[in-house]
Amino acid sequence: MSERAPNGEASLSAYQRWEMASFDPAPPPAVDPRVFEAELQRQRDEAHAQGLAAGHVAGQALGYQAGYEQGVAQGFAEGQARAHAEAAQLATLAQNFSTALLTLQDEVARTLCALSLEIAQQVVRQHVQHDPTALLAAAREVLAVEPALSGSPYLAVNPAELPVIEAYLHDELQTRGWSVRTDAAIERGGCRAGAASGEVDATLGTRWERVTAALGKASPW
Repeated sequence: MSERAPNGEASLSAYQRWEMASFDPAPPPAVDPRVFEAELQRQRDEAHAQGLAAGHVAGQALGYQAGYEQGVAQGFAEGQARAHAEAAQLATLAQNFSTALLTLQDEVARTLCALSLEIAQQVVRQHVQHDPTALLAAAREVLAVEPALSGSPYLAVNPAELPVIEAYLHDELQTRGWSVRTDAAIERGGCRAGAASGEVDATLGTRWERVTAALGKASPW
């Protein structure tokens, strides 16, 4: 009968002792407190720096967005004000142009009317000078005036046109009881009738003024 080992560990084989020891936890390595504190501070500093950088980027983004929106609003307001000012200037220019155009049209119309009257005046003068019968229309209008002149009516004409009156209106004047007189102050182409009841002026100057007055353009003969 074999002897037993005085303690249990002595009775274990070398393999059993190795196998059991292989599962024992290794003791933690020794750590220098100063190194640990330095590493912890480094990580804190790195996290702080990263936080600052992130905050700076975010702040820049917010500032850029706010500045952009403010710039857009200010630019829109300035553009709108400028557009309104330019629109007002264009409206003023358009009104001034319209007024100037109307003024020009009025001036052109007045000029054309004055020119037309001047031409018509020259045509009438030439007509009465070269057509002896031009007086007849005016004389017949005088004879046809209503109410008729009464009380020794007469027809006064330029002396140079007495032959025309006698040739064309002698019989009619006698039938109506009219006499014929001459007046050198009466321009050729016109006449004047008179009687106890009144007078009718059919001289060229008077007839011309009536025509131009009807046109709204007073123009002396």
